[in-house]
Amino acid sequence: MKQSKRLAALALAALMTVGFAGCGGGDSTDAGAGADGGDAGAKKNITVILKNSTAPFFISVAEGAKAAGEELGYNVEVKTPVDTAEGSGNEQQSQLAEEAIVNQVDLVVMCPVDSEAIIPAVQKIKDANIPVVNLNTRIADDTMYETFVGLENVNQGYDTAKALFEKMGGKGTLIIIEGSTGAQTSLDRIEGCKKALEEYPDIELVASQSANYSRAEALNVAQNLLQSYPDVNAFFCCNDEMALGTAEAVDAAGKTGQIMISGQDANDDAVAALKEGKITLTSFGDPFMQGYSAIEAAADVLEGKEVKDFYEVKTKVVNLDNADTFKEH
Repeated sequence: MKQSKRLAALALAALMTVGFAGCGGGDSTDAGAGADGGDAGAKKNITVILKNSTAPFFISVAEGAKAAGEELGYNVEVKTPVDTAEGSGNEQQSQLAEEAIVNQVDLVVMCPVDSEAIIPAVQKIKDANIPVVNLNTRIADDTMYETFVGLENVNQGYDTAKALFEKMGGKGTLIIIEGSTGAQTSLDRIEGCKKALEEYPDIELVASQSANYSRAEALNVAQNLLQSYPDVNAFFCCNDEMALGTAEAVDAAGKTGQIMISGQDANDDAVAALKEGKITLTSFGDPFMQGYSAIEAAADVLEGKEVKDFYEVKTKVVNLDNADTFKEH
């Protein structure tokens, strides 16, 4: 995307409220006149169903989607589960899918909590003749959606792990902190990490455990793992929130600076922690542009334009050398 378009989108986002509250409710964006010069009533409606409304990553995704809706002339409504604890996220996303059907929206953008379990809900959307754009986390059945928008998460996991392993000097012990069980993003990032591990025979994977993409849960998981593996050299975390929770556990153990930690997403808290020496590196998947690109893909579908199989958003490894410049395009 051209720099001017990016800057315009960012300016729009800065003027907007995020558009969904921590209670999980969504709101619609009234974007004024449509792109074709028609009135607001002529605009088509897109519902974006995300994993949660509290993680900085998904707040940024929502901002990008709303900015694109504003620019391209679509009503964009962001919906999220109230709570994803104890496996309830998929059930709530399924309810939001049924709500979108009742509201007769023109398209649904789906970012599933569980790649397999969401299939019946997406099938209902399809049966209602509503097209689906898959965002960020792949739905396990690729016949369920028109196109996928997001990262190549295997590559992100590989690049992040490889950078971490180089920092480790190519040797030592490693723990993986996994994301939500069943989430394709987590599975792919773990696959990328293990692919990188094959190139570093002197690095041993000693444990791998889920913390459900939660900072608080990662704190508890990492504390328990540090009891079993007090001399571990590094943690590979499948997102920044878990990296930050892991950093708290490492700090509580008095080992900040001794144990390396990598995250993924490059949210503001993680970049601040990186600069403070609490985490080693992270990787940037440009969540704003993931949300923005999802609405661009939706517009291509709704306007009968050529639809690509994959609208890819590129990633960058972020460390102290580029922590102040990695968002530049």
